[in-house]
Amino acid sequence: MRSLLLLVVAFLFQSDPVGEAIQGITEAALRDHQAVLASDAMENRTTGFPGNEKAVEYLVKEVTSYGLKPAGTDGYTQEFEFDTQGQRRKAKNVLALFEGSDPRLKQEFVLVGGHLDHVGRKGQAVGGQKDGAKDGDEIWNGADDNGSGTCAILTIARAFAKGQVRSKRSLLFAFWNAEEAGLKGSAWWASHPTRPLEKVTYCLNLDMVGRNPDRPMDVEGVKNAEGDALERIITAACDAEKLKITKYDHTNEAMFRSDGVSLLRQGVPATMFFTYWHADYHAVGDHSDKIAYPNLVKIARASYRILRDAADLEPGLRINPDTPLGGKPLGIRGEDVKLENDAGGVKIFYVAPDGALGRAGVQPNDVIVSVKGKPLSAVRPLAELWKRTQESRGDGPVTFEVRRGSETKELSATWPK
Repeated sequence: MRSLLLLVVAFLFQSDPVGEAIQGITEAALRDHQAVLASDAMENRTTGFPGNEKAVEYLVKEVTSYGLKPAGTDGYTQEFEFDTQGQRRKAKNVLALFEGSDPRLKQEFVLVGGHLDHVGRKGQAVGGQKDGAKDGDEIWNGADDNGSGTCAILTIARAFAKGQVRSKRSLLFAFWNAEEAGLKGSAWWASHPTRPLEKVTYCLNLDMVGRNPDRPMDVEGVKNAEGDALERIITAACDAEKLKITKYDHTNEAMFRSDGVSLLRQGVPATMFFTYWHADYHAVGDHSDKIAYPNLVKIARASYRILRDAADLEPGLRINPDTPLGGKPLGIRGEDVKLENDAGGVKIFYVAPDGALGRAGVQPNDVIVSVKGKPLSAVRPLAELWKRTQESRGDGPVTFEVRRGSETKELSATWPK
């Protein structure tokens, strides 16, 4: 009977490679990573100090051992400089690649990221140390913020690298630095990407995912991608892991305070997992023994499923033009088109009559070719249209040039204050 049971289990794993792969995402693995990253030896992980460099070294050692490919500017790392607390500091992002299986789609990327840094120890010039040292504890260990997300990404990366599942698109594993100094590492990568940014179809950001297991986890940005595919993928993955969630179309409280927004600002659909605030946020009590490891396993396994499904999706995810990053939803649906001389446009197939562009006079079958007098490029013109509109400063109108048949028209859109 025991032999028969083992054969049944083996058969089930063979028929479910995802189920087999995520068995490597365990409480023990998460605890082992936390024992290093949230230890006093890391001091704890303030950018520009030796503890942060130790954390970078640990992450590089781990992703190297998994057999992932380097995706930085110098092996697995990408160095950058930034100003904080009146000082100029250096830091390194850590980036690793799991190559996709499809000859065409592997040139595109799905990214999962989280910040590796925290706010250090007493005496270091760093902001964000809440309440001061207590009872001789002078180190802000940051087990939840963001040891939890960092450890989860490590286990996800290993599960892909050591498992039998090969996603069609390539996966980028990003450990951002200097988030606590103002999203510096992710913003640097977004402006100096080590892989073509226009080829990144989705970003999942894990930040503070280790506490409050009795509260449904916040999933912010389920409608940041066009259509309902992203929300369906997220819902199915969390249901599969019996992970309770509260979904927010775009943001609740944390999305714009964490690294995913650096990619969202560039027109990459992004969502964030967040298990909410607690009394130890940025306090010395954020220790690894307070992490809800069983729930963190569910979160990491659900994330694995989401990444696999998003990476296999055809066509890939695109930014929802109604994502209100700058308070300017477009109220249109359209497709990217290539025009002459390496120019691009957005051919409209739906216009919300009460939306800003609908009120401006945009019609189905129009092709939007420029924003504020600047032509759209042939690379992701819909994302560029959305991004430029959100970046428009002030409350004045935004001008669009559209082609309607043989005519070219300039239209002006306004948004309510």
